[in-house]
Amino acid sequence: MQFAELFDKTISKETLRRRKLYQTVLLRQLWIKWKEQYLLQLRTAHKFKVPNVSENLKSGDVVLVEGTTKSKLLWQLGKIQEVLIGRDNNVRASIVKTSQKVFRRPMQMLYPSELNYA
Repeated sequence: MQFAELFDKTISKETLRRRKLYQTVLLRQLWIKWKEQYLLQLRTAHKFKVPNVSENLKSGDVVLVEGTTKSKLLWQLGKIQEVLIGRDNNVRASIVKTSQKVFRRPMQMLYPSELNYA
């Protein structure tokens, strides 16, 4: 007796395929909404609370680092070690330390943590 048969004897391969497809669609929608409704609003909320958030990011702040992968589960939490100023005297990038390595990221790929402004 297989695992699926324990729940319903009428489950076929086609029903399992449809369920898997439905799960995949739901998961994809969840991540899209999470990014649009949480991460982007988090950045916007910080801009309203602190008008120039990129200038206010400083060494020691905790940020969520947007990675090259699409899966937000694989994004890393990092700590800003150094803020890099552009020729126009605005913050353009920063040196971020994660659990794995230290690297440079532009401010557009950094999402400030709520811990910084509590």
